[in-house]
Amino acid sequence: MTEPLVSIGIPVFNGENYLAETLDGILAQDFADFEVVIADNASTDGTEEICRKYAETDARVRYHRQPANYGAAPNYNDAFHRSRAKYFKWSAHDDLLAPTFLSRCVQELEANPAVVVAFTGSTVIDAEGNQLGTSDPRTGLTDRDVATRVRTAIFPFIKGGASDAAIFGVMRSSAVDKTSLHGSYTGSDRTLLLELALQGPFATVPEPLFYNRDHPDRSIRIRRKVADRGHVREVWFDTQRAGKIVFPNWRRLREFLTAIMRSSVGPLDKVRAWRVVGSWVARWSWKRLLNDLYLGSMMLFSRRRRPKDEASP
Repeated sequence: MTEPLVSIGIPVFNGENYLAETLDGILAQDFADFEVVIADNASTDGTEEICRKYAETDARVRYHRQPANYGAAPNYNDAFHRSRAKYFKWSAHDDLLAPTFLSRCVQELEANPAVVVAFTGSTVIDAEGNQLGTSDPRTGLTDRDVATRVRTAIFPFIKGGASDAAIFGVMRSSAVDKTSLHGSYTGSDRTLLLELALQGPFATVPEPLFYNRDHPDRSIRIRRKVADRGHVREVWFDTQRAGKIVFPNWRRLREFLTAIMRSSVGPLDKVRAWRVVGSWVARWSWKRLLNDLYLGSMMLFSRRRRPKDEASP
């Protein structure tokens, strides 16, 4: 069987609300040399029925159902591991693509072998598909300077910073394969962007061809708090973290530093990149690092008290 040029991985859990619309938009692309790899995280709604219907009617769609819900990060990674193409793109089950999205991104990648990821401008839509605003794709990720790309990848809200459109762009599979993929902690997509940015510049298409859906059930709306099962948001990323004391911001800091160490950029660029990470801690994350310690201590304290409380009449 001839391998496609592009693989689109769709990790999904209980996505019956938007999945069919997303698949329709993908299958309507004016670029046809692609496959769709659906990784279903043991959905309990109508997701499986929708997926099997599309897999039966279009040979480009492949469907795999996990035996249990492993969490978002392992499922995202599984979608990549099952892909076969030269280029790869993750697609959330609730986002949409304009018909020319793939062709324009592939054109950028084919024209410049140094480009690691190609993505487009984006439009935010609501639950009903109404447009809420557009985002300019101009970003420091396209810069030839390593430190500029690192700053753009890890700082979430700087001018010209990275957006969701970048992590949902079309990537060289060989570049993705050199990363640690999606980690089982909050903000691991920033680490993935950093690892890609260390490999080379990104390319952008100015038109808003990516439709990023914002709705009440969106994953970023999950509050990070301590509950009986642990840090709720961390459990969404990986169900194996239920009940564990975790420090996601400390984990992200460690991964930033080690990603730079592992990269093939020169010694001077590594030093400049580490300085950017230091600035990230000083300007953005020191409060979050302290909050990790607070939430961890709260959970540890509640565990130590529980046996005494349970023994009380």
